[in-house]
Amino acid sequence: MLTNLNQYMSYMCVISRSTRFILLRTLQNENVGASARAIKNIGFHALSLVNPHDLGVLCRDKVVHRASGATDILKNAMVFTSLEEAVDGCDIICGTGMPIDMYRKRRERVYLEPRQYFETLNHPNDVVNDSITNDRSTNDRRLSIAFVFGSETTGMTEEEMDHCQVMLGIPTNPKFGSLNLASAVQLIAYDWRMALGGRHSYF
Repeated sequence: MLTNLNQYMSYMCVISRSTRFILLRTLQNENVGASARAIKNIGFHALSLVNPHDLGVLCRDKVVHRASGATDILKNAMVFTSLEEAVDGCDIICGTGMPIDMYRKRRERVYLEPRQYFETLNHPNDVVNDSITNDRSTNDRRLSIAFVFGSETTGMTEEEMDHCQVMLGIPTNPKFGSLNLASAVQLIAYDWRMALGGRHSYF
């Protein structure tokens, strides 16, 4: 059992290093803490912020309180001034949003349900997708993936969505589909965790 646990921890460390959760222009500090907790709940560790409203958000008492023990996620989180910097080195960039926007008109796009998209990816040891266009070998290393979440009030801009290779849309109520940021983070993290092997990798 100990050997299996050690193997699991090693496995999760590699997965965590290759998975990033990126929050754009956060407005409510508590959402950062709650997102950190959500990420750690599902066994991931890499959190990045892009142009948060409060540049000192990671040190705020309310944020640490909402993280509920995920202070290591906050301590190691990175802050960037652009999405381009935050996703540097990532092979797959997944934007997120509501397939039907209740608040504004926007350019028509294809939104895939997270589980549907994850099923198109190969085993996590060699995640490869047709949308990846680079000249690096994909056969001998784990590819990295980033999940990008827009601001609580405006979501992702058209330019930010253009920077992503795929847009993921959680199938929520079309008439009441806006999720709390941390809830969206946890749902995406859970679906990705299940795609990586789910509970079976614990044993």
